[in-house]
Amino acid sequence: MANAVLLVTDSDETAAKTTTVFEFIDHQVVHASDAEQAAALLEEQKCLVALVMLSDSAQQDVTISHINRNSPSLPIFLLEEESDRDRSAKLPKQLAGIISYPVQYRDVLSLIRQAELDNKHQGARKKLSVSLTGNSPQVKSIEGLIRHVAMTDANVLLSGESGTGKEVVARSIHNLSLRADKPFVAVNCGAIPPELLESELFGHEKGSFTGAIHSRAGRFELAEGGTLFLDEIGDMPMPMQVKLLRVIQERTFERVGGTKTITSDVRLIAATHQDLEKRIGEGKFRLDLFYRLNVFPIELPPLRDRPDDIPLLIKEFAYKMELEKRSPIEFDDSAINALVKNPLPGNVRELENLVERLAILYPGETITRNKLPARYRGQNGEADASASASAANIASGALPLDTEDSIDLKLYLSNMERTLICRALEKSNWVVSQAAKALSLRRTTLIEKIRKLEIKQPAEEDEAATL
Repeated sequence: MANAVLLVTDSDETAAKTTTVFEFIDHQVVHASDAEQAAALLEEQKCLVALVMLSDSAQQDVTISHINRNSPSLPIFLLEEESDRDRSAKLPKQLAGIISYPVQYRDVLSLIRQAELDNKHQGARKKLSVSLTGNSPQVKSIEGLIRHVAMTDANVLLSGESGTGKEVVARSIHNLSLRADKPFVAVNCGAIPPELLESELFGHEKGSFTGAIHSRAGRFELAEGGTLFLDEIGDMPMPMQVKLLRVIQERTFERVGGTKTITSDVRLIAATHQDLEKRIGEGKFRLDLFYRLNVFPIELPPLRDRPDDIPLLIKEFAYKMELEKRSPIEFDDSAINALVKNPLPGNVRELENLVERLAILYPGETITRNKLPARYRGQNGEADASASASAANIASGALPLDTEDSIDLKLYLSNMERTLICRALEKSNWVVSQAAKALSLRRTTLIEKIRKLEIKQPAEEDEAATL
């Protein structure tokens, strides 16, 4: 486990007490009684941090030096009782710090958070790693495909819904390739007007069109020797598809308005959220270009197909907020469970944006289910089920309570009315006229009921939370 803590101590009592505190915050402790055992454990698994407390001070110093020599990036902390503070001036320079013993929950939490942040920061600087977050079989399969194709120059076609991390995969392929020290250039083919796309990709010469007051290199030139990522390739106009096909086949191109042939050494990675084979059938995408790009296809699954990765992603994005010097936030089980059950149509991008938004709204707090925006709380399904059951009860003439109990009819009917109106508004995407039609009400009548019942659209609730 990468979140394991190495504890080196020759005291069973110290080991037991310290292990209890760390296990309470869900971190495994691996125990060694000397430097030799510590070295053996570090060979078997990666640890987040090392804690050392030995009765023999000389042996303790030797152990710290030994760990530092074999694992120089591993933070080492000394466990020390208050009565031993007079030794602090003689402590080895390899130490990252001192932790008071017996360890306290607050100190341990701070220690782990800082160690994880440092670990993430180091990981961000490592190019030879796959940047995907998750332990699901789908993620592991994609990581394997990335490693297989990275060391080749084969063109790659990434497919999947918007927000599934296609650019992250493209960058991982580049970072693991022999082109890693060359540029990675990304172009969104759907975001550039068709009349400007050729100039954007191939560049232009001065005076080649109105406004071309200077010569300009295109993305192919900027990516020379590296990787060109063509996002949303399915939106590329047909005339540009022909020109792209020529570059792939001949490895040459000319700038707009130019006559000089430029040789191109670029690895292409394309991505799309569309069904390209369907677009081929519709005559909107060239079959020959598809085969040129689809040398090595990788399909990215939507987040709803790998819900077990959501807690890890949430943690990843929360760390990212901390690295940006924002107050740390945590998610409790109720919030995580609600998000795991949410379809998250925007996938990983939507989840990242949500975490950033919550970090702004609730800095330094624990995010509970009630702090999530309304549409992420999972209440709609419960409300729909409740409304359906209540409607069935009314239709059959049955009361919602046992016959010997009493009900507040006015309150019950008011709650039913509110539930049914909310349900209609949600289904109509909060278009009042459509909801009114579904409820067989006049639009003005429904507006009055919405005001009376103080029903607010989720976005309005979120705005109120910021005031």
